[in-house]
Amino acid sequence: MAERLADWKQSLDVALFATRMNFRSHLVHPGEVVLANLGALVQAVSGAAVFMLALSTTGVVHGWTLAQWAVLTGFTTVARALWNTVFFGTLDIPDMVRSGELDHYLVRPANPLMLILFSKVDTDVWVEIVIGLGMMGVALQASGAEVGAAVLLFIPVALVGSALVFAAMHLAVTSLSFWLRYDAMLSMLVWRFDSFAQLPMSFYPKWVVAVFSTVVPFAFVGYYPCLYILGKTDSPFVWAFPLAGPLLLIPAVLLWRRGIARYSSTGS
Repeated sequence: MAERLADWKQSLDVALFATRMNFRSHLVHPGEVVLANLGALVQAVSGAAVFMLALSTTGVVHGWTLAQWAVLTGFTTVARALWNTVFFGTLDIPDMVRSGELDHYLVRPANPLMLILFSKVDTDVWVEIVIGLGMMGVALQASGAEVGAAVLLFIPVALVGSALVFAAMHLAVTSLSFWLRYDAMLSMLVWRFDSFAQLPMSFYPKWVVAVFSTVVPFAFVGYYPCLYILGKTDSPFVWAFPLAGPLLLIPAVLLWRRGIARYSSTGS
């Protein structure tokens, strides 16, 4: 056990060093970083503006007001941005497997998955986090939901759990590249499906809700946590929702390990 902990500490030290080097490489061209963040800011603000304009005349849709829907949108935006800060590099796994670039990670003295997680920095996620938190805060006040100490404690816990749901889904799909030649297309499909997490599940037929609660668990990203945040449920089981992320991450990591075990490089 002590040896394994030492290995993990060494892997984390190497991964964090790679992260610092990656971040410094971005700062070599600070103008690009500024433009990337400005682009993310424009996209986030324009998306919020279009969202509010589209719903301003509808009032209540399937039991959800504009303010409540904005809370869900803000929450999922932050959760997705948190996933981006650490797990964004997993999207490159299919290309690494096909090109043989994965070999570079396997020969280094650190856990290869941890290196992949920490070796890529997305510098514009902070804008999304700020915009998402701002939207969620303003919308919560406008929705009239009672935000007590329990809700304030639940929100950060649920955000971390939701980010891990994103992480589990994308890691599982990208790990299929060890078996599927065109897994990058499947990974991109799931990436596009992420937007479905911003819609209340009550908008969908029951069979779709069942799929989003099991096979592709987008419902656990924002919908179920926001039911509690908005006071739409008082079930004591809501505190189990953030556990969905860690629990889903376990089989995703196991799938990754099984793929690594059968990986034989490209031979080049």
